[in-house]
Amino acid sequence: MINLMFCGNDKIYDGLLISLLSIVKYNKEPLNINVITVDLSDIDEKYTPITEAHRKELEEVIKKVNSKSEIRVIDISKQFREEMMEGKNMKTHYTPYIFLRLFADKIEELPDKILYMDIDIVCYDDIAKIYNTDVSNYEFAAAKDYYGKWFIDINYMNSGVLLMNLKKLRETNALSKCRQMCLDKKMLLPDQTALNKCCKFKLLLPRKYNEQKKRTEDTVVRHFSMTMKFIPYFKTVNIKPWHIDQVHDVYKIYDYEDIIEQYKTIMRSNENV
Repeated sequence: MINLMFCGNDKIYDGLLISLLSIVKYNKEPLNINVITVDLSDIDEKYTPITEAHRKELEEVIKKVNSKSEIRVIDISKQFREEMMEGKNMKTHYTPYIFLRLFADKIEELPDKILYMDIDIVCYDDIAKIYNTDVSNYEFAAAKDYYGKWFIDINYMNSGVLLMNLKKLRETNALSKCRQMCLDKKMLLPDQTALNKCCKFKLLLPRKYNEQKKRTEDTVVRHFSMTMKFIPYFKTVNIKPWHIDQVHDVYKIYDYEDIIEQYKTIMRSNENV
C-alpha cells in the first residue's frame, strides 16, 4: 500500500481529481490517501473543508482501479486554530492551507512514511518509484526548487513533493520548529523555507520526481508550480493542470489529454447528478 497526503479546502477538488487520475493510470496498488483540511470560512467564505460528497466522488475514481484504495478526510481545524491563527504569514499571496503539511507529525492517524504532494501535479510514471526511496535515516526527501537553487541556496528544496519520514520528524521535533518559524518570521515562501531551515536530515531527490519546468523522457511527476518569464518583460505565470485552455495555448502541453478527457467526463457527470 502507498500512503499519500494532500492538503487544502474544498476548492482543491479539480486539482486532486486530475492528480489522482494520473496516479492511478500508472500505479495499480492500493492507495491510502489522506486529505488534511481545516474550516477557515470565517476568514474567507471559500475556505470550507473538503465535503463528504467530494470525498466519495474521488474515492470512486481510485476504487475503480483497486477496490482496496481509500480516501479519508482529516479535519485539524482545532489544532490549526490553536497554533497558527496569529502567525505572521497568515495573509500572503498563498492561502493558509500551505501550513497544513507542517502539522503531519501531530496527526496520529498518519503512518510513519507518507508521500505528500501538492494538488497541481500530473504523473507520467509510477509514483512507487518515489515512495520506495529509503528515507529511514532522513526527515524527508525532496527535489531542488528550480528557482530557489539559483536565488536562495544551491540546495534549496521544493516542498511540493515530499517523501516524509514522520517517525523521525516526530523524534526531531522539526515540524514544530517549522510551525514556530512560520508564526514568528514573515517570509516569501514560508512553509517551504521553514522546511529547508528547520529540517537537518534531508535527502535530495532527482529532478524527475518533481519537474517544475518542462517534462523530459524520465519525468515521473510534473509539478505545475508558478514559473517566471523574462522575455519580453518579467512576469510570473501560474497555470494549473485544470486550466486546460491555458495549458494548451500558453504552455503548448498536450501530453495528458487522456487524463483531461476523463476529468471532463467526471465533471459533466457530477453536473448532471
